[in-house]
Amino acid sequence: MKTFKLCSLAVLFDEDQKHGATDRGKEIPLVDGLIINKEEAQKDWLLDAVITPEWKPFFEEFQRNDQHFMAEVTITKKTNDPATLVCNVKAINDLHDNVSIHLDGILVVKNDDLSDMLLKNLIKEGYKGDNLFEEFKRRKKDRGQAIQGILSNVYNQVKQKGYYDSESS
Repeated sequence: MKTFKLCSLAVLFDEDQKHGATDRGKEIPLVDGLIINKEEAQKDWLLDAVITPEWKPFFEEFQRNDQHFMAEVTITKKTNDPATLVCNVKAINDLHDNVSIHLDGILVVKNDDLSDMLLKNLIKEGYKGDNLFEEFKRRKKDRGQAIQGILSNVYNQVKQKGYYDSESS
């Protein structure tokens, strides 16, 4: 196992997307955090995010509903490329001034993979040459609906592979 500093955590969307647009892409301010690569075939990770108490109800709802969600994390330093995981809340522990959130996660896509998928989609949409390059830069920077669509497809693939089954968690 390898341990890294968790530099950022963003919840991209939840399984049923019932939280609505205001909770999609929500950056969670971290007080501190660790992420552990379990170095297993299914790309399992353990996350310990130390957050301020006002975020506790947000994660309690995921835990109470045994609901999985997509999260984007960066490790070691904020300038590193993010990775996308499907996570579920395993434990919530009150600390003296903060709250510790323990998450299990399955790595589903690295930033390079996401860029590759975005580029393939743009080519399918008919973009070529300079237009392809400009649209790729725009969508990658925007991380809007195009990225959310790709991540939704990835999430569904992960569910189909059985990495996460809400019945077994």
